[in-house]
Amino acid sequence: MMKPESKYKSNRKIGNKAEKLAEIWLIRNGYQIAHKNWFKNHQEIDLVVENAKYRVFVEVKFNNAKSMNFPESKINKYKRQYIQNCAQQYQEEFPCNKTIRFDIIAITQSAFSCQLFHMKDAFFGRHSCKSSNRLSHFYDIDFNVKRF
Repeated sequence: MMKPESKYKSNRKIGNKAEKLAEIWLIRNGYQIAHKNWFKNHQEIDLVVENAKYRVFVEVKFNNAKSMNFPESKINKYKRQYIQNCAQQYQEEFPCNKTIRFDIIAITQSAFSCQLFHMKDAFFGRHSCKSSNRLSHFYDIDFNVKRF
C-alpha cells in the first residue's frame, strides 16, 4: 500500500507533467506564459497566460484512460468559485485591461496516446462546461514528452 505522502508526490509529479503539456500547447497556440502555479494565501492557479486580447486563467486536469469520467468533470461549482477568487487576487496584484477568460485543459492519457481537450471560456462562454460538445474539441498530441 502506498503511503499518503508518496501518493501526494506521485500525483504532484503527474500534475506537473500535465501542466507542462498544457504549457507547450498554449505556447504553440500563440499565448505567452505569465505565471505557472501562481500561489497566494493558500490558493493556486495552474497557469496564467496572455495573448493580445485576453488574460486567461487555466485549470489543468488529468485522467488516465481507465477513468470513467472526463478530467474536466472534476471542476464543480465550488472549484470554479475557488478559481475565480484566485483570479481576483491575481488581478489585484497584477492589474491589466485585457478581457479575462477562464479555460480548462483536460488531458487524458492512455497507453498509446495522449489527448488534450482545450475548453475556452469554460465558465461563462457558449462553450462552457454545461454546453460543450466535447468530442469536437479533441486534439491528439505528441510533444515528444515521456509518457506519464
